[in-house]
Amino acid sequence: MDVKSKTNERGAAAVELAIILPLLLLILFGIIEFGRAYNVQVSLTQAAREGARYAAVHYQDGSLNVSGAALSAAPALDGLGVTVTNNASSCAPGSSVKVTTSVTLPSMTGFLDGIGLFPLNLSGVAVMRCGG
Repeated sequence: MDVKSKTNERGAAAVELAIILPLLLLILFGIIEFGRAYNVQVSLTQAAREGARYAAVHYQDGSLNVSGAALSAAPALDGLGVTVTNNASSCAPGSSVKVTTSVTLPSMTGFLDGIGLFPLNLSGVAVMRCGG
């Protein structure tokens, strides 16, 4: 290979990088966003489960704080504006309590907003028998 052909290919690497880099970034940010959404989904389900367990065990208490019990069980959800709904006020032995946690999850990177995937509406649901 002579010196002249080496200098003619000098810009080829930069062009190849410019073509491939957006695809690599899309894959990288997609992995990051999927991992975060999966983590939030698992945390929502855990929070709903803990809230339902708390309501099923403490349904006779006068100050039943199902939302507090649910949100304290999932610290990964802090600052996301999670909504907790439940029917613990109608809990009686033999009946069931249902706790639902939900959140609208915005994109963390902002890179995938243009393709319509975000914001995501995620929820977790748990049902337990009151009184064990």
